[in-house]
Amino acid sequence: MRQSSDFCRAPLYTSCLMGEEIHAGLTALLSRRPIGRVHSIFENGINLAMEDALIFVGTTKNGRVPFGIHMGQESVRRLRFYIKCNDEVVARTPDMLQFCHPQYPVTLDLSQATPFHYEISAYRYSSFLDLFHVDTFMKICLTWGMTTGLGVEWDRFLASDYRPDDRQYATIRQTEQLLDALLSDEVQAIEAPLRYFLGRGPGLTPSGDDFLIGLLAVHRLTGAFNSAFVPILHHILETEAITTDVSKAYLLHALHGQFSDKITRVLNAMVMKDASYFQTRLSLLLQTGHSSGIDTAFGIANAIMALRRYKHVRTSCDCIGGQRHFAASPGSNL
Repeated sequence: MRQSSDFCRAPLYTSCLMGEEIHAGLTALLSRRPIGRVHSIFENGINLAMEDALIFVGTTKNGRVPFGIHMGQESVRRLRFYIKCNDEVVARTPDMLQFCHPQYPVTLDLSQATPFHYEISAYRYSSFLDLFHVDTFMKICLTWGMTTGLGVEWDRFLASDYRPDDRQYATIRQTEQLLDALLSDEVQAIEAPLRYFLGRGPGLTPSGDDFLIGLLAVHRLTGAFNSAFVPILHHILETEAITTDVSKAYLLHALHGQFSDKITRVLNAMVMKDASYFQTRLSLLLQTGHSSGIDTAFGIANAIMALRRYKHVRTSCDCIGGQRHFAASPGSNL
């Protein structure tokens, strides 16, 4: 339902903003959860807590996110000016949000926002040989030169140049233990290294969580990890306050195969032969946030290197939730 144009002009004290893009699933969510509050405010947008669901309203600087409503920087600036944390938000209709500030009520009209939806093309992948740009991926990350938010230096990581007394050794060991568990039938070995990364690091999206997003993106493409990975992580997130609300939202969407367009396009480009396109997409991911893009790339790199360590994985007949599950051992053959 769309309000008349007079709605935005009628009360002089009410500001009306227009949403430009919206994730395709959000209008249904707003129908189910019409009442919420302003959760957090930062430079590129705001987060809304609509009951137990988080919605981002802001620019596309860090990509189009699966719980996102996007608009330009000037509209975001105006929105930030008029609202404050804990202001009530009501979805009067699924395409009309009302910010109920007592002095400066704001309406966000979503009726003309363009829906978006991004999917990782798992159908393109059948074996490690379908990943065309593995070496290019590693070289670009190495050239980028920035240390990950987990304190790992790319040159030493790629050269396996670390000792037990090195600061980054513990993180490297945990990545190896987690990936070895995910590429085996040792379900009980997954949880401990998984917990090492959850919530690790400062910020709205801790570096350890961004790393896990990278692993989940590769899993979405390849289906190569133990099928217990997703339910174990989901159970921890739903039963424990182990990370930030924002990071939890990203992880929960990732568990359902929903990622930002920057991540989705990198994974899809991995199974396309266009090298120039892949390099462009990876560079855009690496530029995301303070270290979020780099940490996500670190997760992707670890997952790819683990697949290479195991050479090829054999497909089993176990299908969990419609996804392929692969059992692997270091000596297995396709």
